[in-house]
Amino acid sequence: MNKSTSMSIPIANVRGIEIRVHLTFALVLLWAAFDWGISQGLGFAGAVYGLLFVSLLFVCVTLHELGHSLFAIRYGARVRDITLYPIGGVAHLEGDLSHPKHEFWMALAGPAVNIVLVVILGTIAIPLMGWRALDGMGVLWSRLQGLGPERLLMDLLATNLGLALFNLLPAFPLDGGRVLRAALATRMGELKATQIAVQIGQGLAMLVGLAGFFTGALNLILIAAFIFLSAAQEWRGTQLKAALRRLPASAALIKGGVILSPYDTLARAINAALLTGQSDFAVFNQGYLVGVLTRQDIAAGFQRYGPNIEVGRLTHTHLPTAHPGDSLWDIHHKLEKSGSPAVSVVENGRFLGLATVESVRRALQFAVA
Repeated sequence: MNKSTSMSIPIANVRGIEIRVHLTFALVLLWAAFDWGISQGLGFAGAVYGLLFVSLLFVCVTLHELGHSLFAIRYGARVRDITLYPIGGVAHLEGDLSHPKHEFWMALAGPAVNIVLVVILGTIAIPLMGWRALDGMGVLWSRLQGLGPERLLMDLLATNLGLALFNLLPAFPLDGGRVLRAALATRMGELKATQIAVQIGQGLAMLVGLAGFFTGALNLILIAAFIFLSAAQEWRGTQLKAALRRLPASAALIKGGVILSPYDTLARAINAALLTGQSDFAVFNQGYLVGVLTRQDIAAGFQRYGPNIEVGRLTHTHLPTAHPGDSLWDIHHKLEKSGSPAVSVVENGRFLGLATVESVRRALQFAVA
């Protein structure tokens, strides 16, 4: 379990996508109750309104992320979960979209959901406000200034419209920036397209940050910092992906070394690791690969069972397989998708060696150096 998952709790599951709420989300609810109840002087009713509005707003954010996620699934990616943070929702995707047009439509799906919500909310709000207007515009205005359903509908409508327009800004990694990258990638490749999209996104972020600085708007400064840092992170990730795609699986192949039997004791694995520095061990039984024993398995097994436990009880079996001509990105994807600590590299049915997370990292470091 990763750190972000351990700090969040599941609240729903939609078509296999787990919806989670980060524990820090409670800060948003506290802020909403304080702002509407105390800062705006609306008392208990204002606090309740603030909690209701923010809760419904994050339902809209979840629907926005589901729009992205369902399109990603349609195009072959896997969505691990959607997590709601104080700054918004994040869909955690695993896998790669095979074509820029897939990213194009996936990126547009989120804002499209907000536009649909604007239409639905407007369809409900307009007749309701028209009915209120029959009693006079003063009555309608007082209802909009109060804490009734009219104001809630209009606040949600305006916020969804704002979310759609904001996310369509060509400031990578916002949705509009992803649309821009996808359009550029069809002509110049993903790496160059990402570089241009990141430069535009960070440029817009600096302009937003300056506007926030001179106007004293802290929220604009925070938004600018988020866009700037997220764009930098996306650029590093794209560079890493490009590097992994250039290197063959054979670059991360662990050949030779000490081979264990499932009937060997953990003490033998520990001695081999200390003498050779080997961290991951292939486990064979009668000439057939059984699985892999990693350094983490050795440490956890020793702590729990001691040195006399048989290696076979700690071995990871059912390893995914790869061809030596596959790229390190393919290996990385297989490791991530399977959750396995290693991939078995075979050619024409012959076992060549193992590729692990550690060996992929070392191969990448060696290539960069």
